[in-house]
Amino acid sequence: MAKYKIILISVVCISVAVLAGQRPPYMPPKLPLPKPGMTSEEYSQEIKKFFEQHKRQERERSIEYMNFLSRQAWKHLLRVTEEQWKIIEPKYRKVNDLERDMWVGAAGHRHDKESFHWTRASDSPFHPMEYKSRDQMTEGYRIVEELIDLLEDENSTDEQIRKKIDSLQQARDKARKELPQAKKELAEVLTTPRQEAIFLIMGHID
Repeated sequence: MAKYKIILISVVCISVAVLAGQRPPYMPPKLPLPKPGMTSEEYSQEIKKFFEQHKRQERERSIEYMNFLSRQAWKHLLRVTEEQWKIIEPKYRKVNDLERDMWVGAAGHRHDKESFHWTRASDSPFHPMEYKSRDQMTEGYRIVEELIDLLEDENSTDEQIRKKIDSLQQARDKARKELPQAKKELAEVLTTPRQEAIFLIMGHID
């Protein structure tokens, strides 16, 4: 089901991108000048920080643009106005968040011969939780990040890990219980058979 959701939205995004026009042109960064008395090492660190900040800003810019395309794609797909989408969107977002929290976990992992590292959702490119602070995350993803903290801390105790495991399982169970009502609330704001069919095919309503 998830595969078909991605394909459907991707196709619509491509068509809307053509309608919406090209993304604003890329503007190369202007490097900061060294401050008086700054050593070459200090300036190198300053340049490194500058590019890290610029990379983050460009990623956020890309995310903002993709979110714009997504909104345009949904409006095109559902054949709704901006005002109508503002009514549907929060209901859809709630369903989507609960669907993710039912199976929430790390975004992935990487390892070599000597080390193992979890890939956090907040550090995963174009993930819905990328760059979000923990108070901005859904409950499930916040708990996952806290559990990863414990797993990567050599001084964490089994008791601490067990408590966080219980919290994660409770968050997943809570999402499963709340999802039917959220789907019902989404269905109630749909006004045409087309809208109902789209969300039904995607599994967002029953």
